[in-house]
Amino acid sequence: MLVAAIVGGGVAAAVTLGIMRLQSRTNPQEVGLTTGVTIKEEDATKAVAQKAAPAVVSIVTQESSLSHGSGFLVTTDGYMVTNLGVIANAKMLAVLLAGDTKRHDARLVDYDCTTGVAVLKMDQVSNLPTLVFDSTASLQVGQTVILRGGPWNDPHVVTRGVISALHGMVTITAPYGSAPERQLSNVIETDAQIDPGVSGAPLLNVGGHVIGVTMAAMSHGQPTAFTLPSSDLEQEVEQIIQAGILVVPSLGAQTVDVGTDTASIRGGVPGAQIMSVDPGGPADRAGLKAGDVVTQLDNQKLDDAHPLAPALRTSFKPDQRVTVSYTRAGSAGQVQLTLLGDHPTCR
Repeated sequence: MLVAAIVGGGVAAAVTLGIMRLQSRTNPQEVGLTTGVTIKEEDATKAVAQKAAPAVVSIVTQESSLSHGSGFLVTTDGYMVTNLGVIANAKMLAVLLAGDTKRHDARLVDYDCTTGVAVLKMDQVSNLPTLVFDSTASLQVGQTVILRGGPWNDPHVVTRGVISALHGMVTITAPYGSAPERQLSNVIETDAQIDPGVSGAPLLNVGGHVIGVTMAAMSHGQPTAFTLPSSDLEQEVEQIIQAGILVVPSLGAQTVDVGTDTASIRGGVPGAQIMSVDPGGPADRAGLKAGDVVTQLDNQKLDDAHPLAPALRTSFKPDQRVTVSYTRAGSAGQVQLTLLGDHPTCR
């Protein structure tokens, strides 16, 4: 069980992410450099951290042992984003706001085990400060990033670092679901320190916009930390806020992503390898089998920057007819199928 109760019914949001982009940015000023103008990196870090602080929260999950992580507000009426690992197996859900000594109860609205995102809600609140997502399409290795932890962290954690790698793939010991391990793809790696207390906090660019959700986890018995990219999460967050439940397009198959390096070592191609197909599902009816590697959906190639799950969620819709390109035992093939609309499961 992730939480004692998961709210699955429709919850209408008073403010959507689209509106937030226009009206409620905590830092509306982009940082730009022109001839003769010098902006010190530490000054930019300080400004971003100060602007972001009111929208970053601490999420308390265990009252007796004071277990907590972080998150951040995305609507003025109390919707917030964190990662699923923060709230998995929680005995309670409470939120601490910056500058507010009152404990606020929260509830889980919905989540996605495949991308690792979770959306919580505080009720009976209004006019809260917020942060907004920015695209990760133009991120570059070496780019400065800023991590701001929640108010329970003492002192409030502010870490400056750089992006050390993009489009990474990590296998974590899953704190949720029945599978002992879970693969997360297209993650951002940074040298900014991410510990459990700031897991779920926003990773910010120098404009003060969220480029990812941080995650601290275990991998093969060792601590690991990375960032879930905002471009893979934004549409899911918006759907959860607007509809109260997440429904994503699916092939009706369980897959693992095969990165470029792994494909080269195996002498294969990058894509999504099918581990099993759901009996009677779209992949099964189309003749796809375990071992097939899906390489393309219509014109969308699958690679390190475009893993299957985010590609499905950002470029396709349930009930859409698509052409699936795949390889089987070194031979290429194509089938057509109609995508299923389903809630992501924590298998």
